[in-house]
Amino acid sequence: MELDQVQERMARFLRDSEIPAAASWPDRGRERLQEPTVLVSLTKLDCEPVGLQNYLGQRLDEQTGQVVEWYGRKAKLAFGLDIVAPAQVGAGACRKLFERMVNALHNNRPDGLTVRKLTGEEVKFDQKEGLFRLSCTADCNGWLWASGDESADILDFTLRGDRNV
Repeated sequence: MELDQVQERMARFLRDSEIPAAASWPDRGRERLQEPTVLVSLTKLDCEPVGLQNYLGQRLDEQTGQVVEWYGRKAKLAFGLDIVAPAQVGAGACRKLFERMVNALHNNRPDGLTVRKLTGEEVKFDQKEGLFRLSCTADCNGWLWASGDESADILDFTLRGDRNV
């Protein structure tokens, strides 16, 4: 699991909810903003052990028909969700996009993650960037899962929500 993928998945969730969003640190340069946009960053990832040595038991892999060993950890994630808007659009556009984002995160779960807490600050004008900015944080719960193959090698960990276990 690459951490860049986690923030891109949150950005995709927001875009699928018709909210303009982009990963904060994309592979390519960021385009000049024409509309209010949510810039998504993963600011914190904490993992807690569960089970015995993270062992969660066996599950049937429906694709292969094989029983596989499952390992995992509880994950707590914090996403920076900075809403930025060009100066000509105004600070009110940041607040309206924040309301839409709150509704999207309340009504749906990004990749099944549980949003425990969503905070937003006062809209400020970033003189250097020429943008209005409303800094937000979403604290989420989920799981890091991995399965082992027949040789008991652990395969790559994947982030999953608590609803799509």
